Amino acid sequence: MRILLTGGGTGGHLYPALSLAQALSGAPADPGVCAPEDGEPRLAFPNDDHELLFVGTRGGMETQIVARTHIPAQYVRSRPLSRSSFTDAASGVAANALGVTEALPILRKFKPQVVIATGGYASVPVVMAAATMRASGMLRGTKIVLIEPNVEPGRANRFMAGAADEVWGAFEETRAFFGPKFVVTGIPVRPDILARPTQVEARRSLGLDPKLATAIVFGGSQGARSINVALSQMVAHRRLPAGFQVLHIAGERDYEWMAVERKLEANENRYRLVPYLDKMALAYAAADIAVCRAGASTLAELAAVGLPSILIPYPHAAGDHQRKNAAVFVRHEAAIEIDDKKLDADSLYWALIEALKPERLSAMRLHAAALAHPRALATMIERIVKSDIGRRPAKVTT
Repeated sequence: MRILLTGGGTGGHLYPALSLAQALSGAPADPGVCAPEDGEPRLAFPNDDHELLFVGTRGGMETQIVARTHIPAQYVRSRPLSRSSFTDAASGVAANALGVTEALPILRKFKPQVVIATGGYASVPVVMAAATMRASGMLRGTKIVLIEPNVEPGRANRFMAGAADEVWGAFEETRAFFGPKFVVTGIPVRPDILARPTQVEARRSLGLDPKLATAIVFGGSQGARSINVALSQMVAHRRLPAGFQVLHIAGERDYEWMAVERKLEANENRYRLVPYLDKMALAYAAADIAVCRAGASTLAELAAVGLPSILIPYPHAAGDHQRKNAAVFVRHEAAIEIDDKKLDADSLYWALIEALKPERLSAMRLHAAALAHPRALATMIERIVKSDIGRRPAKVTT
C-alpha cells in the first residue's frame, strides 16, 4: 500500500506522522535513531507491504527532523492561513496555491492510496492537490484522513475537513466539529516515552536525588519565558517545597541568563537546570508531576505515562487551543491550571503544594492515565491496512 504522510510546522503536527511511519515500516522513525549509513533516504522499508512518502513545507522544522530518518521526503511551499491583514491573507493564499501546483506532480508520480495529514498549514497544499486529483479521477479511490490532535480544530483542518473521508483525534469533544467523519483513535506518542526505566533509575541517570519527590518543568524546545521567570523567582527566594526537587528544562533561549545571571543552581541544591533534554522518557519516569504548556503532543505523553500536571496554556496559541486542551484535563481532575497572566512564584508555589498532597497526587495520576489511548497507533494502522477508512458501521435492522 502506498501511503503519503503530510504535516509539520510544529512538533504536535509532525511527531504523529513519524510515529505512524515507524509502525508502518517496521523501522525506527525517531530523529537520531535511524539515520542511514550512506546518508541517503531509503525508498523501500523493511515492511515491503507499505511504501511511504512524507511531504512537508519548505523551511519548516520537518526539513531537519525528517532528514535524519529513513522516510523519503519532498517539500512544497506553504504558509499559514492568516487573517491578520489583507496582505498576509493574500500572501498565504498565493503560497498555498503554488504549493498545490508543486504537490500535483508528486502525487501523480507516487499515486498514494491513502493520504494522511497530521495537521497544520504544511498539509494544506497536499490535501487540496489530492482532493483535486481524486475529483478528476486521477486518484480514484484514494482516501484522505486528517489527524486533529487538539480539542478544537485549527484553521487548516477546518478548511480541509470537506475533503476528508475521516478525521482522527484524541478527544470526544472534537466530534462536535466533524460529525460522523470523526473517529476517536488517540494520538500516537513516541515509543521511547513508553519504554521507561524505574523512577529511581531515571533520577540517578539525571543526577537527581532518588529519594526526593520530583517535578519536571519545561516549555518545549524554546522554553517558556513566563514559566522560567516564575520558577527562577521561586528558586532565588528558596521557596521550593520541603522534600522536593526540580528538573528544569529551560530551553536554549533562556538557559544562559538563568544559569549565569541568576546562578540558580548555586543557590539551591535541589534544583537542576538544563537547556534541553533529548531523552524525555527519563524525565517523565523520574517525575511525580510536570509543570508545562498544554500542547496536544505534551498532553498525549502525560496521559500515556499517567503523569499529573500543572498546566500553563500558551496564551497566544492559535484559536486559544491550549486553554481548551487544558480544560479537558482539569475537568477530568488530571491537572491543575494556572492562567499565564496570573503566573508568578506565589501562584506556582501554592499549586505545587496542593498538587503534591498525597491523596491529590494519587488521584491525578489515575485520572491522567484514564485519558490515555494506548492503542492509538494500532487503531490507526488497523483502519489503514483493513481499508476501513470512511466506512460507517452497518445499521442493525430488527
